[in-house]
Formats: sequence, structure tokens, C-alpha cells
Amino acid sequence: MKKNYLLMTGLATLLITGCQTAGDDPEMLQRAASNRDMAQPFNQLDAADNDYNSYGYTRYQRTQIEPNNQQQYIPIVNREELSDGIARLVLTNDDVHEAGALVTDKYALVAYTTDSEDRDFVADQVKRSALSIVPRYYDVYITDNPNHFDEIERFEQLSTATPEVNNTIEQTIDEMLTSPQGHYDEELDANHKVLETHRENMITN
Repeated sequence: MKKNYLLMTGLATLLITGCQTAGDDPEMLQRAASNRDMAQPFNQLDAADNDYNSYGYTRYQRTQIEPNNQQQYIPIVNREELSDGIARLVLTNDDVHEAGALVTDKYALVAYTTDSEDRDFVADQVKRSALSIVPRYYDVYITDNPNHFDEIERFEQLSTATPEVNNTIEQTIDEMLTSPQGHYDEELDANHKVLETHRENMITN
């Protein structure tokens, strides 16, 4: 199965400034049809684009920043792009046939389908795929129950400002926990060497 090199370079754009402005009407807590055409490439930019491929560097003097360490600018995750990247990265695992991801302010919820009899092995791969690109403060939950696609998709148009949304998401997480969650231990996985190997394979294959 051929992997797209630009997938991993495209993930470099995830940590950008922006705020999610999804609607906060509680009545929107229902399944929303996704309009994303998955046939479109993840990286819509020209590979030769200098801004896209360049490194980032910033330098300040103390007098240029806010006093008392109170900064008005805080870089945040582009959750839409991150969810897209997670779903595509999970699908690079040969045993996974469909994947969907929801990214909130602190959770990444991933639903996928597989016909493998070794559910625990596939869960390990899916969990590590998601962990390899989400910020370290995120909690990742996964499920191989196809019914849970609808469960996480219904949050698509919501935001952290939606009343009672956290309680509903946590209820969904409880349901997802009935599926294998994959084994990952930061210390036992040789200081991230497993994840590094996974990323290297993504680029070279």
C-alpha cells in the first residue's frame, strides 16, 4: 500500500493560529452529513511553495512581549485539519478500511472499521497512528464499532461553547471504551521509538 509523502509534510501546518467557530445550538447535536470529498488530496498546496515548505523561526526581546508573562497570542490546533490528518494516517494501516476522527479541545475520538480477527493488534496500530500527530496533552479514544461513526459525527458542527457538550462527549467516550483501546506506554515503547518508526515508514514507503 503506497503512502503519500505529502501527508506527513502536510501535518506541519496543523499548529496555526485560529479559533473554531462552530455553531453552539444544542439542537445541532445530531448527525451532520460531511461534505468533504475524500478524493481530494490532503495537501492542496503546490509542493514547491516556499512558504509551505519553509521552517518557522521567531525571535523577541523581553520588551516586545506582554508584562507578567501574560501573552495575548496563544497558538492553537486547527482541529479540522488535525481530524483530517488523523483519519488519513489511520487509513495507512492495511487492516483499516474506513476511519473518522473528531477533535475537540482535549480529546481525539477515532472510529474505524476492520475485518481483522485480531482486534487488539489493529487497535494498537490505530492508537499509535493517532498519538503520533496529536498534541501530547490530548487524550485519544478509539473504536472499531461502525455504529460509533454516527456518534462522533454528530458533534461536527458544535463547539466548546455548546451547552452540556462535555457531558455528552464523555458519554460517547464511555461507549467507545467497550472497544479495544490499543496498548501504548510512553516509557515501555522505548521513548517513542515505535512512533518514530511509524512516521519514518509513512515517509519512505
